[in-house]
Parts: sequence; C-alpha cells; structure tokens
Amino acid sequence: MEARRKLSTMTVDAGQIGLEGTMGVLRKLLADHFGVSPSAHVADTDPLFSVGVGLTSLEGIEFLCEVEKLFNIRIKDLDWWTYETPTLAAVAQHVIDLTRQQHATS
Repeated sequence: MEARRKLSTMTVDAGQIGLEGTMGVLRKLLADHFGVSPSAHVADTDPLFSVGVGLTSLEGIEFLCEVEKLFNIRIKDLDWWTYETPTLAAVAQHVIDLTRQQHATS
C-alpha cells in the first residue's frame, strides 16, 4: 500500500527517463494498481487488454487516468487507444510524445 501511495503522489517526466524508464514506471503502475504481478514479465509488445495483460475496459480507463496524473499530461485524443491494440511500448511512446508536446507549450 505504501508503494502505491508513493508512486501515485510523484510526477514523472517521461521525456527525461526515456522509453525504457517510462515502460518501467508503467509496469509498476500496473502492479500497484491493477494487480499485475511484478514477477509476471509484461513484454513491451503485450496487448494491455484480454489475452495480454488482461485489463478490462474500465481498468483501461482507470489506467489512463492514473497515467495522466503520474506523468502530468492530458490525453485528449483517444483514437490511438480505441482503434489500435495498445501495448506497453505504444503507451510509453505516446506518453513521451505528449510530455514533450505539452511541456513545450507550457
């Protein structure tokens, strides 16, 4: 529970930590908030839904909300999430891109 609170109260700059670091933070988020065992290796290309990580659609929305808070970004366009099969690597790259875009305009 302490790890959950610690992760959810900090803000992470995905642009600074890069793709591997961002995927690591996302893996920790999945473990802390969604019960994905840290010992279960979530591959970069595993789908986040159904046969992959196994998130439900409601958990997917909760995951996105937690990602927004954790990385201090706003995900406005959900087409990439809805029409493509989101993977850990795809979400991490999207977070990095949004971080750079949104922080450049701040």
